[in-house]
Amino acid sequence: MEEFGDFTEVTQFTNVQYLGCSQLVNNDNDNEMKALMKVLDEQKGAQTVNVTLVVPHNISGTVKLIDSQGKVLSSFSLVNIRFCIRGESTTSQNNCFGISFTHKINVGDNNSSDILHQCHVFRTSKAETAAKALYCFSYAFSNKNVSAVSNRMEFLFESILEIRENDGTADKPIWKLCPQHNGVFKVRRDREKKIVVQLKQIEGFLLNIKKCFGMLLAAGRNLRHSDLQLLEMQRNETGTDSAVFLIEANWDPRVHMFEVLNTETPRDTRVFMTVAIDVIVTEISEPIRFSMEAMSRVFHEHERFYKTPQTVVSEEFTLVLEKNFDQADPNDRKLTFISLESDSDRKRSKQNLGKSPSRMPTQLLHPTGDDESDCDEPLLSGSGKVSQECKEEHLEMWNSLIENWDQQSDRPEKISELVLDGIPDKLRGHVWQLLANAIDQPDLVEKYHNFLNQPCPSEQVIMRDIHRTFPAHDYFKESGGKGQESLYKISKVYSLYDEEVSYCQGLSFLAASLLLHMPEEQAFCTLVKIMFNYGLRDLFKLGFDNLHLRFFQLTALLKDYIPELSHHLDHIGIETHMYASQWFLTLFTAKFPLQMVFFILDLFLSQGMNTIFHISLALLHDAKTDLLQLDFEGTLKYFRVSLPRKYRTEAATKQLIHKAVKYRLNHSKLEVYEKEYKRIKEQERENEDPVLRMEKEIGRHLANTLRLERENDDLAHELVTSKIELRRKLDVAEDQIETSANAIERLTRQNQDILEENKNLMREYEQIKEMYRRDVLRLEENGSRAEKLLAEYKKLFSERSKRAECEKENFEVQKKAIVARISECDKCWPSLEIDLAQTKLSLVEAECRNQDLTHQLMAQSESDGKKWFKKTITQLKEVGSSLKHHERSNSSVTP
Repeated sequence: MEEFGDFTEVTQFTNVQYLGCSQLVNNDNDNEMKALMKVLDEQKGAQTVNVTLVVPHNISGTVKLIDSQGKVLSSFSLVNIRFCIRGESTTSQNNCFGISFTHKINVGDNNSSDILHQCHVFRTSKAETAAKALYCFSYAFSNKNVSAVSNRMEFLFESILEIRENDGTADKPIWKLCPQHNGVFKVRRDREKKIVVQLKQIEGFLLNIKKCFGMLLAAGRNLRHSDLQLLEMQRNETGTDSAVFLIEANWDPRVHMFEVLNTETPRDTRVFMTVAIDVIVTEISEPIRFSMEAMSRVFHEHERFYKTPQTVVSEEFTLVLEKNFDQADPNDRKLTFISLESDSDRKRSKQNLGKSPSRMPTQLLHPTGDDESDCDEPLLSGSGKVSQECKEEHLEMWNSLIENWDQQSDRPEKISELVLDGIPDKLRGHVWQLLANAIDQPDLVEKYHNFLNQPCPSEQVIMRDIHRTFPAHDYFKESGGKGQESLYKISKVYSLYDEEVSYCQGLSFLAASLLLHMPEEQAFCTLVKIMFNYGLRDLFKLGFDNLHLRFFQLTALLKDYIPELSHHLDHIGIETHMYASQWFLTLFTAKFPLQMVFFILDLFLSQGMNTIFHISLALLHDAKTDLLQLDFEGTLKYFRVSLPRKYRTEAATKQLIHKAVKYRLNHSKLEVYEKEYKRIKEQERENEDPVLRMEKEIGRHLANTLRLERENDDLAHELVTSKIELRRKLDVAEDQIETSANAIERLTRQNQDILEENKNLMREYEQIKEMYRRDVLRLEENGSRAEKLLAEYKKLFSERSKRAECEKENFEVQKKAIVARISECDKCWPSLEIDLAQTKLSLVEAECRNQDLTHQLMAQSESDGKKWFKKTITQLKEVGSSLKHHERSNSSVTP
C-alpha cells in the first residue's frame, strides 16, 4: 500500500464507503446536498467502493481517495472544496457526510471551459468518524501555515466538569445536575453521584483519543498522583462533535476515602476537590493525564437548592508534542509528549505553589472570600444570638406581673406596653403560655401522649423537613438528637390532632421556636392554642382561600400607605404572595434571626393576627429605598437574602417593632377589603365558564369526599380495631369470671367445712368448759375445807407451840436443878450428859420438821388437795409422838 506522507501532515480515514457523486446546481445549497446525500445513501449497492480518505492539515494540500490496492482513485485540491455537510442526526444519514467540489471542464474544440459543481458523498461506520472528517476539513481550511519551522506543535484542549446526583431511588435513579456558582459545586451528602468530563480539542489538527482508562478523584488540591482514588467508569466515547470526548464515572461518596467530600461543610468554607482523567491518544506514545481542580460545598442529603443560572466549570490545557520519528523504524510515527500545562498550573507557578509533600492534602478547606460570600444565600433558619440581659427592676416588674396573672387568670393591662420592649428570655416560655391561655391543659397533654404511638400518614414529609428547621441552632443541628426528636413528635401529633390541616411546612418553624422555651408537652398545647385561637390554622386549610385573602388585604394596605413602592412592585411584576407567603405561614420564623423571631412572637401573642400586617408594612417601609432600585430578580433575591440580614442586631429589631406598632392601621379597612375580596371572587365565579366552575366544584367536592373517605376508613379501621380489642378483653373477662366462679365454689365448700369444724369445736369447747367449771367448784370446795383445816392446824400448832415453850421453860428449870444435883454425883453425870444430848438432838429434829411443815404450808397451792392434807396430818402425828416421847423422857428424868 502506498504511503501518503507523515500523519502529522495528513489524517487518514479507512473503511470509508464512497457512495458516489452527482452534479449540483448550487454548491452552497445545503438542502440540495442533503437531498442528494439521501438519494445516494438509499441507492447504495454494488457500486459502493471502500476507500481510504486522506485529508491534509493545511489549505495547500490535496484530498485523495485510495482504494484497497493502494491506488489513487481520485484527488483534488482542498482549495476547490466549496462546502462540507453532514447528515441529520435524526435520520439514517447520520453516518454520512458530503463535500461540494468545483472544477473547470473543457467544452468543444476551442478549448473553452465551464464551471462544474459536484457533490461527493461518503458513509462511515460510526457517526463519530463522520464528525472527525468534517473537523479535519475545517482545521485544514483555517490552517494556512504551509511549512512548519519547528518540530514542536501545540494543541489546545478545554475540559468541562459536571457533577450529577441521584434525586430518585437506587432502583429508579433520577440524575440531576448539581448547581454551581463561581466554580463551587453544591452537593448533598450520602447521594450517589456521577462525574462527567467533556474533553474538547480547540486548536491543532485533530488527535484521535482512543479511550480513557481511568478517572480519579480526591479531596484537596496540589495533590500527588498517589493521593487520587480510582472511580468506576460508566461512559467512555467520542461525542456527537468529533472534537469532544466524553468520560463519565460513578462516584459513591459514602466510601471512607471520600469522607471529607461527604461531610457537611461549615457555612463559610469550601472544600477543594481534584478530578483527573488518563487518556490514550493514538498519535502519542504515552498516556496523558488531564487534572482539574474545583471547589464544593456539602449540604444535608435532603437539602433543596434555589434555581441558579447554569455555568460551567472548565479548564484549558496546552499540550506540547514533538515530531521525532525513529529513523530506524519508519513505521513508528508517534509523537513525543513534551508537556501539558493548565491555566491553574500557570497561576500556581507564579505563586510558587508546589505539590503537597504530606500524605494528606494541606489545602483542604478554603474560607469564603468577599467575592463569593454567602451574601447570595439566605440566612439559615435559627441563626443569630438572643440577648439574655435584662435589668433587675424590669425583671422584678415582670415577675410580680406573672405572679398576679397566675392568681387572677386575667390578662393584665400593662402587658401590651411591656411587650413592646420584648419579654425577658428567661420568662418568655411561661409568658407565651399565659398569653395563649395554654397553662394547665391536661386534656391536650393526654391527647398528645395518646397520638404519639399512632401511625402518621405525613411521617415521610415531616422527616424530610425536620433537619431544615433551624439548622443553624445547636439544639436542632444533630441528626436524631433531642431537638429534632421533640420537633418530630410535635409535628406528628399535631398532624394527627388537626386532620383538616394535617402537616404543613411552616408549622415546624413555629413549633421549633416554642420548643426553645418550654418542654414538648407545653409546646404542643401552646401550638394548638395559637393555631385555633389566633386563626392561624385558617391560612393552611384546603385551597388556601384565607391566605389569599390576607395577600389581598396586604396589597391594599401597601397601596394606601406606601403607594410608590406598590406601583414599582406592580411595574416589575412582583406579586404579594412571592414575598409574603412565608411571613404569614411561619410568622416570620423561617429566615429571620432568632432575636427578631422572638420579638415578633411576643407581639403576635399579645395583639393577634393584625400584627403580621404591622410588621409587613414596617419591613416594606424600611426596604423601600432599596427595592425601588431593583428589578424582578433583584427584588426576589432582596426579600430572600438581604432583608433578613438587616435585623441581625437587637437594636435594629426593636426599632422595627416600634415602627410596626406606630403604624396606626384602620383595622376596619381590613373588613372592607375582605368584603371586596369576596365580592371579586364571587364575580369571578359568576363570569367563569360554568363547566370550569363545576369542574372546580367537583374537584373540591372530590377532595372533600376523599378526605371524608379517608377519615371514614380511619374511623372504620379504628372501629374494627376497637371491636377486636373489646372482643379480646371480653374473652379475657369471661375467662376470669369462670376462673373466679370456680374459685368461689371451692372457697364455699372450704367455708362450709370450716363452719362444721367450728361447730364441733364449739361443742367440745362447751364440754371442756363445763368440765372445768365442775373441777373449779370442786377445787373451791376442797380449798375451803383445806382453809378450815389449815386454820385449825394453825390454832393447834399455836397451842402446841405455847405448850412447848412452857414445857421448855419448865425443862430448863428442872434441868438446872437436876444438873445441880447430878453434878455433885460422879456416877450419874456422864449418863446424864448423854441423855441431854439425845434430847437436844430430838428437839432440833423436831424444830427442823416444824420449819419444813411451815414452809410447805405457806408455799403449797390449793390444788394439792387431800394429798397434801394427808401428808400434813402424818407429819403432825409424827411431831405429836415425838413430843410425847420427849415428855416421857422429861418425866423419867424428873425426880
